[in-house]
This record gives sequence, C-alpha cells and structure tokens, in this order.
Amino acid sequence: MKKAASFLSLLALFLGFFSGISLCQQVDLSGTWVGETEVPDAFEPDKVTLVLEKINGEYKGTVTDSMGMAQEAELENLEIKGNELKANFIIFDGYEYTRIYFVLTVEGDKMKGSWESESGDSAPIELQRQK
Repeated sequence: MKKAASFLSLLALFLGFFSGISLCQQVDLSGTWVGETEVPDAFEPDKVTLVLEKINGEYKGTVTDSMGMAQEAELENLEIKGNELKANFIIFDGYEYTRIYFVLTVEGDKMKGSWESESGDSAPIELQRQK
C-alpha cells in the first residue's frame, strides 16, 4: 500500500511538472512591448519597442528605439525556453554597426532582463506589453 501511495504521489508530481511546462509553451508573446533602458553616454533613457509576431509556430520580431540606432531591426537567433527570451539584432550607433544581445524573463505582461553589446556595454531593460 505504501508503494502504491508513493507511486501515485510521484505520478502526480510529474503530471503537474509537465502540465506546467506545456502551459509555459502555450503563452503567446505576440504583440508590442514597450519600455526603457540606459545607453552609455546618453543624457536620457532610450525608449525601446519590441514587436513580436508568431508565424507558423515560430516567433519573428523587430526592435526600434527612440535614439534611432535600431529602426525596425530584425531579431536574429530568437529563442524561447520556458519563460526566457533570447535574441540579438544589429544597430548603427552613428559610427559603426554593432550587434546587441539580450536575455529577457517573461512574467505575464512584463519582460525584464538585460542587453549587452559586442563591445561589452550593458544595461538592464524592462518592457511592458501594450494593450
């Protein structure tokens, strides 16, 4: 009897775990996400707009910022695992093109994380889904 109870408890744990994973994968991140980040040597925060679209089960997206360095820059290597979103894109900083990498954690209608440039600059970023 103890073995049966232990087995059922373990089974319930696995079912709960796998249903949680499947719920995370079903969340649709499509939409417009807006927020701010700091940029080195800038006098004010940079407003960032991330647009995500799910097409045939895969996400595509663009990034635009208020400083004009990213003008609908296409996301590359976009990867979503659980509640983590990773991608990169190219900006023009006025002198040269550079790649920006970011990692964001999705919590409902918010994304929080950080970005880092090829040269090592980095800053936190927070985005809110627009309704």
